[in-house]
Amino acid sequence: MSASDVLGILNLPPYSRRGFVRQPQGPRLRVGVSSLDSLLAGGLEPGCVYDFSGEAGSGKTQLCMQLSVNVQLPPDSGGLGKRAVYIDTRGDFSPERVVAMALARGLEPSEALGGITYARALSLQHLLVLLDKSLQEVVAGDAGLLVIDELTGLLRSEALDARERAEAYSSVVRALWRVAKAGCVVVATRDVVSADGLSPAGGAHLDTYACLSVMLKRRGELRDAVALSSPWSRASATFRIGEGGVEEP
Repeated sequence: MSASDVLGILNLPPYSRRGFVRQPQGPRLRVGVSSLDSLLAGGLEPGCVYDFSGEAGSGKTQLCMQLSVNVQLPPDSGGLGKRAVYIDTRGDFSPERVVAMALARGLEPSEALGGITYARALSLQHLLVLLDKSLQEVVAGDAGLLVIDELTGLLRSEALDARERAEAYSSVVRALWRVAKAGCVVVATRDVVSADGLSPAGGAHLDTYACLSVMLKRRGELRDAVALSSPWSRASATFRIGEGGVEEP
């Protein structure tokens, strides 16, 4: 899928995504780590798709669970006061971690868990069905965040030729943007596939699908987040994964 194909999905002229991301139109969903929120231009904006890639252990799933808790906070506390929809393609979601994150944010654990609509996607077709259901929940005004953790594994596991794979990626990207344009923050994660750990899975099909793509890297006890293409000055951030979730380093 070319950049022009994706921009056609958005109905935006070339390069206007940058201004779209930089101009806040209302409350943003914050992680709660100052440098990471700065990298995200103050937080994740409803109406945008965000891409986080990285090796196993880089913090992708931890970040997704943290955002699923934070979105339930009121806007003056960095949330959107809404539910999260969490689509898990590998079974990495941990209710125990959500409980710890909720307690660290002053939320009742049972309410935080109840504020997450969880689904396990078992195939590409199942993922598309779940994305359609997610759109219905967003349109109803209940959900403010959609998470897909991880995006590319199901597509890589399907027996598809090059053309069919490209069409599958296109279908998923269009579904993600339908949800985003309904007023939702969309977060998707991707593995890395190259030996040097620098290339997100999906290749050219997904290089331009998101408003912002961020690579996560593990550095001892810390995690580094690097914007793969950033229209603003802050292009990197550092955080740690603690008992209470994603924290300041």
